[in-house]
Amino acid sequence: MSIAGFIAIALLLADSVTAQVHHVLVTSDVVRVATMAARDEGYDPDADGTFLDELRTEDGKEPYPGYASIALYHNGHPVRSYSIRVDTGDVVDATDCKVFRYPDLLKFKRKILRGFGTKEVPVDAIASEIGCDRLDVVPGRTFGTRK
Repeated sequence: MSIAGFIAIALLLADSVTAQVHHVLVTSDVVRVATMAARDEGYDPDADGTFLDELRTEDGKEPYPGYASIALYHNGHPVRSYSIRVDTGDVVDATDCKVFRYPDLLKFKRKILRGFGTKEVPVDAIASEIGCDRLDVVPGRTFGTRK
C-alpha cells in the first residue's frame, strides 16, 4: 500500500472515532464538597457518630454514571446523599430529588466548568440523569415538571 493510501485510511479512521474525555474528581474533592453541602444544610460532619462514606452499587460502581456519590451518616444511618456531576460540579441528592445551589457549591461548580472547559447542563436534564421527575433547588426554586 502506498503512503498516500495509508494516510487516506488513517484519516478516515480518525474521522470515525469520536474522542471522549473522561473527567475525574479526586476523592478529597468529593469529601470536601460533601462536607460543604452538609454544613450548608446545618449538619456537622465532624460530630460524634457522623461520617461520610462513598456510595456504590453491589458490583462496586457509582450509582449514577458520570457522578461521584457519597453519603452522610449519623449513628450508622444515612441522612443525606450527595452526588456530584463530574463534568459540571452540580451537587444533587438523588434520593430527595434536590440540587444544591449554596454559594460555596456554586463556586466549586464554576471552578469545575472552567477547569474542564465544560458547559452547564439544564436542571431538567440532571433530574432525568438521576431518575427524578424534577429537582427542587436548595436554596431556591423548583425546576422541571411535577408528575
